[in-house]
Order: sequence, then C-alpha cells, then structure tokens
Amino acid sequence: MTQSDEADLTSQKAGKGVIRDNMSTGREMLCLTVAVLIVAVLAILAVILAAISLGRPNTPVNTTVQIPNGGGAVSGAYLGVAPVPEDQDPNKIWVFAIGHDGTNLEYIDDLTGTVRGFHVDIIEAVCNFGNKNCRLMWDVYENCYTQMPNQRPRVGVGLVSRWYDACTGWFATYERIASVSFSKPFRQPLSAVFFVKRGNPQAFSSTDLTGKKIAFIDGHASNIFCVRRAGITGVDRTAMIVHYSTREEIIAGVNGGEVDAVFANDQIFNLRTDLDVAAGNPITTCMQAGAGMMVRKDSRLPNWWDPAFDQLKQTSQYRQICDEITTNHDQSDHEVECVN
Repeated sequence: MTQSDEADLTSQKAGKGVIRDNMSTGREMLCLTVAVLIVAVLAILAVILAAISLGRPNTPVNTTVQIPNGGGAVSGAYLGVAPVPEDQDPNKIWVFAIGHDGTNLEYIDDLTGTVRGFHVDIIEAVCNFGNKNCRLMWDVYENCYTQMPNQRPRVGVGLVSRWYDACTGWFATYERIASVSFSKPFRQPLSAVFFVKRGNPQAFSSTDLTGKKIAFIDGHASNIFCVRRAGITGVDRTAMIVHYSTREEIIAGVNGGEVDAVFANDQIFNLRTDLDVAAGNPITTCMQAGAGMMVRKDSRLPNWWDPAFDQLKQTSQYRQICDEITTNHDQSDHEVECVN
C-alpha cells in the first residue's frame, strides 16, 4: 500500500469521505430550502381548494347508479347515474296474477289450456294502450290476499313477495286498503247476500244470525267485517264462522248441512244449479269501489295503467269488450257491469 492510499483510508475513518464529486454544504442547504418551499406551497393550495368546496354547500351529490337489469339502485358516488323509474323502463315485464273462477271473468280454455275471460281481454287492451310488455301468471287467490277465521285479512305471500306486480280483478274494501293499493276500477262493485241450500229447508233468515253457522270464502270482500258493518241482528252471537277456499267446497258444505248459509257476492253462484238466495235485502257495505288491479303500496303500476285505461275507455274497443262478454266467454249467466 502506498503512502497516498494509506492517507485516503485514514481520512475515511476520520469521517471526511473518499467520494470526490460530493455536493458542498452550501448546495445541500439550498436544496433543502427549495423542498420546504414546495411543500409549503402545496399545503396552501390544499387549504384553498377545501375552502372553495365548503363555500358551495348546495352542490348536489348523486349516490345512485342504475342496475343494468332494471332493478333497484345501489350506492356509488363515483358513478352518479340516476336509476330509471320502473314504470318508465322499456325492458320491464309486468306480471299479472290471475285465477280461474269458472265464470266469464276468468276460466281455463280446455282447447288451449290458457286462461281466458273478461279480465284477460282488459289486460291485453290496457297493456297495448300503455305500450307495456305484460304477462299473465296463474296462481291461487290465497297468494294474493287471504283471511283465516276470526283474524284480520292480510296480503298474500305472492303479492307481498313480488312474485307478480298485480293481482287481477280485486275489489277495494275497507280492510284491504290498509295494506294494499288499487288501480282505477274497470268493474262496478257488487252487493252481497246470504246463500242457502236450494229450497231453504231450514228456513234460514238473513235478518237474524243468532246461533247460526255462517260460511265465508277465504280472502273475499264479502267477509264477517262487512256483515258487522251492516248491523244484522245476532251477528256477534253466531255459533261459528267457517272459511272455505273454493266455491265447490262451499256448495258441498251448505248442501251437506255443515253450515246454515254462506255470505258472498251476489254473482258467485249459479242460481239454477248451485244454491238459493235467502230472503232479505242485499248488503252494500262490503266494497268501497269496483274491481281493478290490486298492487303493493310501493307499486308504480298505476302510474301507467290508469292513464292507459282512461284512453281505452274512450274507444269503441272498450265498449265491445264489455258488450260481448257473454258472447265471447259463455261461462256464466251473470253479466259483467263495466265502469263508465
């Protein structure tokens, strides 16, 4: 090792360094000062931008985003796209629950296996005027609305669980409006009467129900609350209230002596073959309005259905649908009274 090399190594140990192009102390101080100034300027800009933002408190912030399949909305402030209302979505398929009561309102066509009747004709016409994509879904009536003996009526699982958007041809009643809504009616309200076995062999009187066993159809507008509103003698002293699910079960129950009478609307039975009407005045306290589409409280279906139905009523097509019910759908002796 030369003397020069030894001197360099000694200097490194002393902390003086061996890198020949290292910056001077003055240049280090200059760079540090510039860095501090840059940081300070950035901090000032951040404060100014925050102040500007706080100075505009009314700036709207949209946190919803449209779901591609037409569903609801989710949080997404960074996207800021408003959802399309359901009643304005051209891709929405509106599903209507419909039964088959065997009358000219709803029945199964044996040849095609499809549901036909006045209700089907109305749905097709209104959906055409509203330019909506509509489908029918057959289901039992209890899934739309139901009532058990001595209990308040309630919405059925099908409607409340969104299996469909509406239930077809239901009457607005005092009990139902507490939990569902209705479109404009397309059918006039009905009166209700007591039906008995043909010939009324038990001499049942509709003016005094004391000790009588009365039947009702599950979920129908003509229920025990309707009878109570009518103030009939003995209504709170009936021997028993029985509920049946179908018209056929009730006919068998009345004719078999299981019950004294059944309370129902005046068009549900065939008076030539099924049952007789007990003497007495018809009761008109069951329905608030005529039959229409029964929907959930949050439904937007009436937003387009009602205007489309109003348009239909102004045409000859509507009058033709109403006038030709018994001709096109010869399933019942009863006329269907359309709203004007």
